[in-house]
Amino acid sequence: MPTTGEFPNRTHDLHHTPGKIIIKIMVTKIMIIRFCNRPSERHIKAYQPFSITMDTPENRDFEIIPPEPGAGDNVTIRGTSSAESVDIAITFTRTVPVEGGKYKYRMPDKEVPERPNRLTVRAQNVRDLKVRVKILLWMTRRARASEDVAEICECDVPSGKYDIRIEGHAAEGHSQVELTVAASRTIKVENGRFEETFSTRAIPADEFEVTVAEQTEIIQLH
Repeated sequence: MPTTGEFPNRTHDLHHTPGKIIIKIMVTKIMIIRFCNRPSERHIKAYQPFSITMDTPENRDFEIIPPEPGAGDNVTIRGTSSAESVDIAITFTRTVPVEGGKYKYRMPDKEVPERPNRLTVRAQNVRDLKVRVKILLWMTRRARASEDVAEICECDVPSGKYDIRIEGHAAEGHSQVELTVAASRTIKVENGRFEETFSTRAIPADEFEVTVAEQTEIIQLH
C-alpha cells in the first residue's frame, strides 16, 4: 500500500466488471473508502431537460422544498416510496478553461452526505483526470481518459466537508473542459416516506440536478 497518500494509476472502463478495492488508512482512526470501478450512469450525465413521471411503484412521488431555492438555502427532498430505500443524487456541471494544455478546478468545503454514499467526478475533453481530496491527509486518485472522457468514483466516503481539487491535461484541440460532479446517498424509507435535507452553499453553479430513484428534476438557484 502507498504511504504518501498517492494511489496507484488505474484505468477506468465503464464496460469492465464492477469491482472494489478496500483501503484502510490508519491516522487517528480507521477510515474505509471503497473505489467503484463502475459508477452509476444515472447519477452522472450531460444536462438536458427531463420530464418527471411518478407512476413507478418504487417511487410514487417526491417534492423539493422550497421549490425555488436561493443560493445558500437548505433544500429538503420529501416523498413517498414502496421500496425499502431510495437513492438521492445532487449533480452539477462546470465548464473550466484550458491554459497551457492543462485544466484545474477547486471545490473548497464540498459537502459529502452520510454513508452509504458515492462521490463521482467526470471530465470531458481530457487526456486524464486527477482528483485530490483532503481527508486529514491529501489523497490523490488518477484516471486515464477513454474517448476523451475520464471518470473517478469513490464509495462510502466519510461524511463531512472536504477541500477537493480537480486537474489534468486537456485533450488536443480543446480550449474548455466540462466537469460534472455528483454526490449521492442511499436513504431508508420509513413507513412509506423518506426525507433528506442538504445545503446549496457548496454547489458552485446556478443550476443543478436532483435525482430521486431515477426521476430527475433540474433546479435553478435564484
